[in-house]
Amino acid sequence: MTNAPNVNRKISVGGYPRYLASFHAKLHPHFFTDVLVIGGGLAGLSAALSVDPSQKVLVVCKAGLRQSNSVKAQGGVACVWDVPDDKFENHVKDTLVAGGALCEREIVEHIVRRGPDEVKKIISYGTKFDLDDKGDILLGREGGHDHFRVLHANGDSTGEEIMRATVEEVKRRPNIRVWEDTFALDFLTYGGFCRGAVVYWEKEGETELIWAKQTILASGGLGQVYRETTNPNVACGDGVAMAFRAGAVCRDLEFVQFHPTVLYIAGGSRSLITEAMRGEGALLVDKNGYRFMGDYDDRMELAPRDVVSRSIVKQMEKTNSPNVYLDLTHKDHDWILHRFPGIAAICAEFGVDITKDRIPVRPGAHYSMGGVLVDVHGRTTLKGLWAAGEASSTGLHGANRLASNSLLEALVYGEQTGRLAGEIAVQTSDEYHALPLENKPHPNGTTDALDVADVRNSLRSTMQRLCGVVRSEVGLKEALQNIRNWSKVLFNKQFTTVEAWETQNMLVVSRLIVEGALARNETRGSHNRSDCQPFDPNEPAAHSLFVNSDRESEEENA
Repeated sequence: MTNAPNVNRKISVGGYPRYLASFHAKLHPHFFTDVLVIGGGLAGLSAALSVDPSQKVLVVCKAGLRQSNSVKAQGGVACVWDVPDDKFENHVKDTLVAGGALCEREIVEHIVRRGPDEVKKIISYGTKFDLDDKGDILLGREGGHDHFRVLHANGDSTGEEIMRATVEEVKRRPNIRVWEDTFALDFLTYGGFCRGAVVYWEKEGETELIWAKQTILASGGLGQVYRETTNPNVACGDGVAMAFRAGAVCRDLEFVQFHPTVLYIAGGSRSLITEAMRGEGALLVDKNGYRFMGDYDDRMELAPRDVVSRSIVKQMEKTNSPNVYLDLTHKDHDWILHRFPGIAAICAEFGVDITKDRIPVRPGAHYSMGGVLVDVHGRTTLKGLWAAGEASSTGLHGANRLASNSLLEALVYGEQTGRLAGEIAVQTSDEYHALPLENKPHPNGTTDALDVADVRNSLRSTMQRLCGVVRSEVGLKEALQNIRNWSKVLFNKQFTTVEAWETQNMLVVSRLIVEGALARNETRGSHNRSDCQPFDPNEPAAHSLFVNSDRESEEENA
């Protein structure tokens, strides 16, 4: 495989308003803080906790601190722990292999080596990982890992336990304030610098301007642009859309990882069935009870997620079935309930006893490898704005995320963005003030009369059908035309509801995903083009850089 550095492919997209809602600096309340963090998941809270304690931090999150992808994380956090035969080099290798030759090696090595220290930090907050009979941390293994290196808690509720301890630590810090149920509308920019954000308090029904010395984006994922997803309702890609509108460069958004095993029961919850279950020996079988993964990959159920997802889709087509099954019934009854209590409880709600019954599953949108482009420190291309977690594109995941690397990335980049942004804030004068910014009302007025919910549902169905696990040029062009048509309607007026603003953000993000998928004429990692050949490992890999052509024009004319 070539050691040539990755190259960049620029994709210019425009036609979106700079701000979604009208505002005027003289007509709305103002709030001043040293560091503003948008997002209350693990990356955002890790950032807040890492800011110099002399600086005031405001954390803004759309819902409560208990509603994020971080809380829902089941499998665990991957980390080279106290295992004699595991080394940093092993974890780096596994990450690079899973990433479809698109990872940035420097970033991978940086995050993997920083991992143990950051995990020790959350343990110091009170996180309780599962232990073995000797009292040592019990390590699991998931798809793509060649060693047992996944720390988990409460069997399959790792994210919930980590977030419990982290939230408690946040509450102990007097310099951190959290605003829940607060929707971040747009970044405030002036002179090519991010100055804070426009937010909407749902409870008060009021718009407010937040001014900050430094701003950190950690708003999470975008899974809600797909009909089938493991993501919570808040994961609409808002942060990526607002950063793009503000002029920040985004990268590789066509790479959306579909988790192979999402509970599929008509009318039921699309709950994640953790990768750890296959790591512990669960088998994938079709409706006839046939174990099919051997037909597609020698690694069987432990192949990387993109391979397993494509294999499931092919087997569903072969058997004319809407799903396949995950079978753990050959394992000990008591062990199953002890190792996977959360999944057992979820499945029981729908009449499935995982100790006796096969679990119906199919792929669902799970994680975005792409996001707002950041450098090794977490700085975006917009001065004053940092990004961490799923909303960012660090270079760790490449074209396909290795299982349980996301919490690791959130910890490492959350810590360093908070620490570095805090250092700059300390050196910045406190004599900062509100600026005379405004966004005039749209000439066509404000309306909530349009059936936004219908557009949203149509968009999600279109993305699932035409830009899902398997894609083609014909389907992607159809999806792009639909998105353009809906955008003409929804961006021709201004709205006053979170549902409408979310849908506008989803249209922006979906447009970038589809544009990237059309430009990438290859199959690589999570991006599978049925009309293109697999990537050539001897050729340099290309990143997709999404540039807002409207902001480019403004800079050229400035």
